[in-house]
Amino acid sequence: MKQRPSVVVFDVIETLFPLEPIRAKLQDAGLPGHALEIWFAQLLRNAFALNATDSYSPFKEIALDALEAVARANGATLTEQQRAEIIGTFAQLEACNDVAPGMQRLAEKGVRMVALTNGSQEVTSKLLARAGVDGLMEHVISVDEVRLWKPRKEVYLHCAQRCGVEPSKITLVACHGWDIHGAKNAGLGTAFLRRPGKTFPAIMDAPDYDAEHLDALINELLAGGV
Repeated sequence: MKQRPSVVVFDVIETLFPLEPIRAKLQDAGLPGHALEIWFAQLLRNAFALNATDSYSPFKEIALDALEAVARANGATLTEQQRAEIIGTFAQLEACNDVAPGMQRLAEKGVRMVALTNGSQEVTSKLLARAGVDGLMEHVISVDEVRLWKPRKEVYLHCAQRCGVEPSKITLVACHGWDIHGAKNAGLGTAFLRRPGKTFPAIMDAPDYDAEHLDALINELLAGGV
């Protein structure tokens, strides 16, 4: 029987908070709707390239740089106000409907919860407060603390250290295969949440749990022995 995790660590962007509201901001600035996916993919690509060379830039810097590249590729020139409004939307995202009730269930069962994000601690805390779940989170841990991005092993080990438990006592919930793969290789338990449009790459280490809905995933996590 799988053991119930002592700590459930949640990825934040897309796992808890969809990016969809940013699409309208991009369109208002003259970019096509599909620029959202291209922008976020380039953002991650550039961050991972820095990661691979032991270099670091925080989320906002990488996001702005990738945004400029996508705008130029689409023949658009963004004003300072447009850039600020687009980036500012990250702090105004709405949580998926299943987030608050799911976290409440975990809290009632005595499971500790932590947010682990490639974004900033400040923006992530604002998002969790907007969702009404900030009081359920023991820590909000940003990669700024380690100056490396997920999926570097050091990030997950830092999270375990902050929580004061062995990595094996933690399970990461995320909708990104690369995040699951990174956590798995750091010795954490893993739970893949199949948000719409998300599939798990066959080339990466499979998650311990896999479900299409957060409530089903939480059922699996709580079913383990204590």
